[in-house]
Amino acid sequence: MAQVALKFDGVTAGYRGRIVLENLSFGIEEGEFVSLAGPNGCGKSTLLKTAAALIKPLDGSVYLFGDDIRTLRPAQRASLIGVVPQKVESPMAYTVMQIVMNGRTAMTGLLHGFSDHDFVVIERSMIYTNVLHLKDRYFMELSGGEQQRVILAMVLAQEPRILMLDESIAHLDINHRYEVLRILKRINREKKVTVFLVSHDLALSAEVADRLILMNRGGIVSEGRPGRVLVPEVLEMVYGCELQVRNDPFTGSIHVAGVLDDLNGIGNKSKTVHVIAGGGTGIELFRRLIVEGFTITSGVLNGMDSDAEAVRALDIEAVLEKPFSPVGDAALGIAREKALEADIVIVTDVPFGPGNLVNLHIARSALENGKSVWLAGGVAERDYTEGKQAGKLADELTDKGANIWTSLHELMRKLKVGMQ
Repeated sequence: MAQVALKFDGVTAGYRGRIVLENLSFGIEEGEFVSLAGPNGCGKSTLLKTAAALIKPLDGSVYLFGDDIRTLRPAQRASLIGVVPQKVESPMAYTVMQIVMNGRTAMTGLLHGFSDHDFVVIERSMIYTNVLHLKDRYFMELSGGEQQRVILAMVLAQEPRILMLDESIAHLDINHRYEVLRILKRINREKKVTVFLVSHDLALSAEVADRLILMNRGGIVSEGRPGRVLVPEVLEMVYGCELQVRNDPFTGSIHVAGVLDDLNGIGNKSKTVHVIAGGGTGIELFRRLIVEGFTITSGVLNGMDSDAEAVRALDIEAVLEKPFSPVGDAALGIAREKALEADIVIVTDVPFGPGNLVNLHIARSALENGKSVWLAGGVAERDYTEGKQAGKLADELTDKGANIWTSLHELMRKLKVGMQ
């Protein structure tokens, strides 16, 4: 049975009081090639920094080959784990040879000279990564692909048992990217070095990894064989957009791609959506509707509301009321006209009080006039009116056929299906 190379046991971690990873538990067996994927800001880099003891967990423990990482001396950690960062800048005019030797110094320490064996390891690492011929060149004179191979050689000179790469190949051209991947696969297969690769490229991860871990919001959403993890329902939930997953009929490899509907046409410009929002609840919806090509109107919004600022910035036709004022009859009448002219009316998860309750009456008028109305669920939880009038009105709307939505991604999917 293979030894567990890396184990997270209930780990919570973050920065200056901001929690990024929460109660995270998983393990990687020795000799595995595992890829970590997920959207920007989900915690991938924080996970790697925590695994490398660059960040101390706020709770829980990290184990490297059975030892709590907090009990390991720096030289011990360097013999177990090597981290290849996204990019390395050399502040001094170091040659390639000096850069790679720095990796070996992590093993030997600054006060000890290199043995014959150390020089053999250094040269072997450079041969393995095809940078030996560059040994006398200055690091900062090299191309991005050459620099990345040098950094990989530096880390290999540590002779680590697990390699971690933090988006280290993302900015390489396709030739250098696959060259580095071939090196990693060879090291993994021949030397049994565990590889933990962070990558945004889902198709590439599926191609090279034995196992895929998919993260979102500081937690693990799914893990397993790439074909099990890369399914549209899971990916769309994590990335918040419509994705297609296909298997190449010749190679069997998995391809993940976004959907560009009617990119060269007018999209949904012939369809108008009236948005009832407030308090910043409409900003992301406005953005999504614009991307999908809908014509948008909005109101009634308070003049100093963040949603009002958004409609001005996005040049969306909106009905505004004076700051700190309840919705007046004039603004209400115009907003009702806009809603009745629209094909769809969407009510966001805006809180309702006595000042803006009339916006729900706009939605009711639209529904009574045959418009498609979409109401964010949980109105009762956001109801600050006397007698809970907003919740009662929301129940009335749903009884009469209004649609309830809870996920913005699912709302957009249903809108697009309805427009076909």
